[in-house]
Amino acid sequence: MRTAEPQLRVRADGDAFIATSRQLFGPIRQVFSTALPPARPKLVSIDLSACRLSRIQAAAHSVIGDRAMRRSFDPDSVKILMQLNGHTRFAQDAVTVDLEARSAIVYDPVYTYSLQNFSNVDQLILQVPRTTCGGNTLARLARPLVLPSEEHSLVRIVYSLMQMAIKEADKLDEAGCRRVGDSLIQLVHGLVHAGEDEAPGRLTPLNALRARIVGYIDVHIGQGDLSLDEIARQMGCSRRYLHRAFENEEVTLERFIWERRLEASRSALLAPENGALSISEVAFACGFNSSAHFSRAFKGRYGIAPRALRERVRAALH
Repeated sequence: MRTAEPQLRVRADGDAFIATSRQLFGPIRQVFSTALPPARPKLVSIDLSACRLSRIQAAAHSVIGDRAMRRSFDPDSVKILMQLNGHTRFAQDAVTVDLEARSAIVYDPVYTYSLQNFSNVDQLILQVPRTTCGGNTLARLARPLVLPSEEHSLVRIVYSLMQMAIKEADKLDEAGCRRVGDSLIQLVHGLVHAGEDEAPGRLTPLNALRARIVGYIDVHIGQGDLSLDEIARQMGCSRRYLHRAFENEEVTLERFIWERRLEASRSALLAPENGALSISEVAFACGFNSSAHFSRAFKGRYGIAPRALRERVRAALH
């Protein structure tokens, strides 16, 4: 069975797994050691606008990425493979790495590579477009980069955001996907250059925390009771440290959440595929507890009532 949800999500299992994997990941060959089990393998993938995040759950199999097979329309991206469970051996350019649970590697698939999954595996794969990577990043990935353990704060942040995004994929609208994708690209750039004294765009701990907070807010934007206490608990820090991450912004964190809700609602109202949703449904989906309060706030922010904006969009489509 395979279903494709426009622009954002792809799901595949069973026989559709291999064909869908090639569409998403480019020139790869997958060989399973046995016939495909009825309920495996499974693939869930979400388009985060600037990048793509996928989860693979599959029985033991091998994967070969062959540069010679590359086609002009294949995805041109570098990859981050995060091993959630299972044992995998990655090989590229005479470098061999054994991946166990909670380990990860960054690599450039333009160079031939292989993955030998010795057991059932559960993996997250983030594809970051090459156009978002500078020359220094691509040069550093001429050989695969093994990421440090989760004790490294930036690695822990990337792990957390990737898992959170794939878990909450069904709740993210297009604008939310774009914001999470932008955050992940910034974080991955910081990972690749971690430890370099002159790394351009290197993230400070506070900037990394801010990126993680923004990602968490975007994923949970529909949660009406989203509180600073809850965010602090999820980030593993105090409320005071949350505010420190936003001290150079023009708005407080509370106001930032409010603005993010309004941005998400505006994107939802502008999306033609949401035309069947009522104004109240859009408001509640973006975390507002009162449709009347939402309408007043929306008009105050954008100078037009939500219903008037909806009518303007419908008129433009006809």
